[in-house]
Amino acid sequence: MQESRRNFIKKSTLATSAFILALHLPVKSKAQEPDSKSKPLEPNAFIKIDSDNTITFLMGQAEMGQGTYTTLAMCIAEELDVNWEEINIEAAEVATIHFHAWVPLMLTGASSSISTKHEILRKTGAALNIMLKTAAAKRWDIRQFNVETKNSLVINKKTKETFIYGDLVKDLSSIDVPKDPKIKEFSQCKIIGQPVKRHSKEAWAKVKGEAEFGIDVRVPNMKYAAIIHASVFGAKVKSFDATKALKREGVLTVKEIPSGIAIIAEQWWIAKEAMQDVSVLWNEGDFKNISTKDLHEEYDKLSKLDGNVMRKDGDSRKAFKEANKIIEAEYNFPFLAHAPMEPLNCVVHDQKDKAEIYSGGQIQSVYRDVCAQVLGIKASNVKYTNTFLGGGFGRRAAANVDYVLDAAHTAKGEAWPVMTLWSREDDIKMGNYRPMYKNKAKLALDSDGKITGFEATVVGQNIVKNTPFAFLEKDGVDWAQWEGLSNHPYTIESHNLQAHSPTSPIPVLWWRSVGYTQAAPMVEGLIEIAAKEAGIDPIEYRKNMLSNKRHINLLDEVARLSDWKNRKKEKNVGYGVSFVPSFGSIIVQIAKVRVIDNDYKVEKVWCSVDCGFAFNPLNVENQMISGINFGLAAAKHSEITIENGAAVQSNFYDYKVARISDVPDIEVSIINSGATVGGIGEPGTPPIFAAIANALLDATGKRFTTYPIKLG
Repeated sequence: MQESRRNFIKKSTLATSAFILALHLPVKSKAQEPDSKSKPLEPNAFIKIDSDNTITFLMGQAEMGQGTYTTLAMCIAEELDVNWEEINIEAAEVATIHFHAWVPLMLTGASSSISTKHEILRKTGAALNIMLKTAAAKRWDIRQFNVETKNSLVINKKTKETFIYGDLVKDLSSIDVPKDPKIKEFSQCKIIGQPVKRHSKEAWAKVKGEAEFGIDVRVPNMKYAAIIHASVFGAKVKSFDATKALKREGVLTVKEIPSGIAIIAEQWWIAKEAMQDVSVLWNEGDFKNISTKDLHEEYDKLSKLDGNVMRKDGDSRKAFKEANKIIEAEYNFPFLAHAPMEPLNCVVHDQKDKAEIYSGGQIQSVYRDVCAQVLGIKASNVKYTNTFLGGGFGRRAAANVDYVLDAAHTAKGEAWPVMTLWSREDDIKMGNYRPMYKNKAKLALDSDGKITGFEATVVGQNIVKNTPFAFLEKDGVDWAQWEGLSNHPYTIESHNLQAHSPTSPIPVLWWRSVGYTQAAPMVEGLIEIAAKEAGIDPIEYRKNMLSNKRHINLLDEVARLSDWKNRKKEKNVGYGVSFVPSFGSIIVQIAKVRVIDNDYKVEKVWCSVDCGFAFNPLNVENQMISGINFGLAAAKHSEITIENGAAVQSNFYDYKVARISDVPDIEVSIINSGATVGGIGEPGTPPIFAAIANALLDATGKRFTTYPIKLG
């Protein structure tokens, strides 16, 4: 499974890089005279320079708070030598040049924006910089050696004459684009590697309310739609009566769509209020009798059967037969909603043979194509405008395209552009959750406390089946089942790791850090228990099982950061370690937890990170803090439970997230190891699950293996 995925990524990356460099750096014939009326140069769909020296970075990745706009723009600015504060950033239109290196889609996910884009964007900036110098040298009739660039100016070293970049736009069309321009060493960079705050134009636009999120979109004559969805998963409309709703002032039409009933009105609140006046009969099916308890019973039965093998090596039977001690544990993880702050929304304008769509999405090309299919037009005739995202966490990369399908079906055939806006209750109750998992595992320990065998069975719904990411399923094992488990970093002689994928009408989806949220808490929880049983310091125990020097160095770093050896021993206070490599980066966290009666408070988290190279250390720190607090909410509070086939929770009053009183003091350190660049938006989340449980084990002597963790 892992080798297959790696080969896919390698081949796709090489193909995509060649495609970008060879075909999307257009070259006009040297003999061709520049057209005085030509449009501003867009040499490769990444940079646009206007004659007034306005420089715009066209961004294919979505910005949802993770700092992608700023960090990737830093890569362009570094090599292009532009005034960092003046560069503009815009969302790019759907185009193949912006497709992901791993799959032929416009995708923002898997913490891969920086790792897959930084080099090509830096080369883009470097290529355009060389072209500007070449153009200026021709104008001045001097050698290019005598030309330099600084702060969006091209400078004649001899005479100190200058051109602004915009002065040379017309000249660039007759200059060859360098095929493989040299980029700076990290040690030479003045922007990359520095702790840079969010780009001022992005930050101020958000502070002043000028930034456009999906929910802010306003187009002429736009109407609004609310959707009546079934509460029971899998239910379908049998019949409906909208007579009363249509009498309401401002209600324009009521129509059935595949997911329910759409009400279009002059204002969204009018549509929302009219929902109570529509009578709907549902065919609820058999799932109406299912509860969380039933699912647990089903999962428990499956966990006792042989499943699909994700990893089998060594001789685990022998290891357990000869074990000095056997550790067994059952880990339970609930369904989790993403609950982004901005409710899901999408504007669609059906114009018969063409259409426009506005939304903040993580897979723009998929959303555009699905909209085109629903409207019955060519995808090339659909203009997609991607806005800022008010939080995503994977929810706005919906594999079932649910909220976009709602919008497309609702607007189809209507005379107006329509914003379909889900309420928060729609989002939390409609699914697309992180799957519920029941994992059973055991470790075999020898007389020295060394782990000689590891067996585990994972039971949880398949995320990738029938999605564009189906290639990440192999032999019935889902990516989110093996990720962080079969590829754990520890040296163990034998494994027998299996998985079951029960089916359900409950839609499931990747949730921030995907499979690591169920695998890492189990692996790191078991390691901590084993260390305790062996009577060995948990950091030293992990180091003894690791061969990668980079891993060991990071554990030493977090020990230094937290002053681990001198940690203060207090009653009802515990310290827990968690070490999780994910998305190409390595994160170690130590949590300090204080137990108070039947509750606990995470007082402090020390976090050390090695992402190869921190392009923006301040953003790395911020993403660690974000990921820790996001994971802390799920570790302590969040869960979706099912009763009579429907989600019980519906909003923040019962689907609890972290409050400000939950937020611990967080200290972050960064190691620039020089390894391949990894991701940073997601890796901060998985370690905190086990760090908290392990700290509670230290404080109370009790194992906590069911999330969210409750003491009483």
